[in-house]
Amino acid sequence: MSSLTVVIPAYNEETGIAQIARRVLDTRAGLTAVGVNEMELLIVDDGSRDNTARIAADIPGVRLIQHPHNRGYGAALKTGFSQARGELIGFLDADGTYPPEYFPQLCSVVMTGAELVIGSRMAGAESKMPFARRAGNLFFARLLSLVGRHSVTDSASGMRVFRRGVLSRLLPLPDGLNLTPVMSTRAVHEGVRMAEVPIPYSERMG
Repeated sequence: MSSLTVVIPAYNEETGIAQIARRVLDTRAGLTAVGVNEMELLIVDDGSRDNTARIAADIPGVRLIQHPHNRGYGAALKTGFSQARGELIGFLDADGTYPPEYFPQLCSVVMTGAELVIGSRMAGAESKMPFARRAGNLFFARLLSLVGRHSVTDSASGMRVFRRGVLSRLLPLPDGLNLTPVMSTRAVHEGVRMAEVPIPYSERMG
């Protein structure tokens, strides 16, 4: 049996934060089925100027952490990583583009040998990602695969699960939006055992 902490970084996401939080909390039965008997949800409010923090604080089962001012996507994630209690750490965006219902699948792959599992939007059957972003992500992923000699289809995906013990090998990580491709690059460089699970990708909420 194992435990999972899910981190959601949020900045001015009052429209969708409640829905994505409840979807994450609803994965508990699926997580139990794959051997994850405990799950905590951390929402890191990154200095929002709307009602994101107030809404998150009112959701049962959510642990809210607040930055007094906006520090960046990567900084919010790193705050969550440092406060996580789970043996496994997962994260996804607050805007509903990533499907939390796939966390049991990602955790299952981690628990059978991988150290870092990426939810791949490029390998997923459904993707509503704009063409320009999709092309750019594919280019960087192929470049990383070529240089690192390890196949990666979605190096910039914002939905992942990794073992807590591997975090020290992934640091340092940046404070900005480039945290995910940098994490992928460091994982390849450090020989972290990586795997991917195909996921769908949706239009953002709010």
